[in-house]
Amino acid sequence: MRNSLTRRLIRTSFIWVASALAVAALLLVLLFRGYIEKRFEGSLEGQMEEMVAASDVSTDGTFLMNWRPTDPRFNRPYSGWYWEIRQSGATVSRSDSLWRDSLLVREPAEGALPHLQELTGPKDEPLYALVQKITYPQSKSPLLFMVTGPVSDIEQDVSAFSIQVVITLLVLGLGLLLAVWIQVRFALRPLQTLKQALADIRQGKIERLPQSFPEEVQPVVDELNALLDHNVSLLNRARTHAANLAHALKNPLTVIRNESRNMEEEKGLIIRQQTDAMASSMDRYLSRARVAGTAGVLGTRTDVGIIIKDLVFSMKQLYRERHIELSYTLPANCWFHGEAEDLEEMLGNLIDNACKWAYSKVDITAQCTDNRLVIIVEDDGNGIPETLRHAVIKRGRRLDEGVPGNGLGLDIVRDIAELYRGSLHLERSSIGGVHARLVLPAA
Repeated sequence: MRNSLTRRLIRTSFIWVASALAVAALLLVLLFRGYIEKRFEGSLEGQMEEMVAASDVSTDGTFLMNWRPTDPRFNRPYSGWYWEIRQSGATVSRSDSLWRDSLLVREPAEGALPHLQELTGPKDEPLYALVQKITYPQSKSPLLFMVTGPVSDIEQDVSAFSIQVVITLLVLGLGLLLAVWIQVRFALRPLQTLKQALADIRQGKIERLPQSFPEEVQPVVDELNALLDHNVSLLNRARTHAANLAHALKNPLTVIRNESRNMEEEKGLIIRQQTDAMASSMDRYLSRARVAGTAGVLGTRTDVGIIIKDLVFSMKQLYRERHIELSYTLPANCWFHGEAEDLEEMLGNLIDNACKWAYSKVDITAQCTDNRLVIIVEDDGNGIPETLRHAVIKRGRRLDEGVPGNGLGLDIVRDIAELYRGSLHLERSSIGGVHARLVLPAA
């Protein structure tokens, strides 16, 4: 998985949001349970007060009950809501829900406040019981009051509340995660803008990064712009030195070449041959140095259509006496990721070779697919035998000495293409001659 800043922020936010909501859910459930238990205990206290108020003792010490508690749950058999009154260990009154059973409680001290305890009911159900022992003035012995309620009522309320809390917090969590995602996307938008700006610079659409970034990103943008300016400065300086070197060497070579014409025939011929070789090597390696300095540089972008149209016009003028038909097929938008001079030199050599060997027709086709530029130059000449196609690209190799040239054209094309991480392939054309396929990076 890629090291994504967006994924990292969203993943971290998800962990924190999930943890916070889980803790919040736990706290809410615990608080609600405490509230329900207090309310449950308050309900038992109310029932206890009603029982005490309804109870009385006659002058002869007989227990009397003026009315029975009105809560209908005390009338439903084994509902878990029970009350019972005992005197001297014997039950003097009980709720209909308890039927004929008795409650097993721990008797508190006489005169103590109502005491809450847990016990097991007649049907082995867990119960909360409120127990209090009271002595009436006419009573011979204290009365033990007991009232119970089922723990399951608390659990049902807590369970229902927990489900509501989980659903609510899930919806809240999804909303928070959506908000985090929107916030992260909005906060990281300048980085996407920076990425697109760098792509535009690489394609040659702009030369420098814009200056409208947030203050956290602007220092990086300033450093990148400074680096781009420095890169252009170094490139221009290298080009200037290369041009100065070429100018400094060409003048002495021209003088030597001119002087060699006044020397004896054999010696002059040797000197002219060597100076021609020096001039050719100088042009070759200076061209390689210039291309190596520009290949892959940000911001280099050339319109393929303009170069091809200019070269076709020039070749028609150069070979007008042979009446060669030059045709081309170009897409709407096709750009070369490199210098115009390099593309012109490569295509100029290919089209010039095609015109030299063609009988009457040269076709040029350009395509841009998958970030690759493919240019095909075909002629209807004799073509090149398959066994010689690799050798003809070598430096100085010529198949016909009768045709003007120095044998460096295809070699230069191959060298420049390889410096751009491209390639040159020669095949048999469908119209009879050579099918030259030049592959280069597209912008």
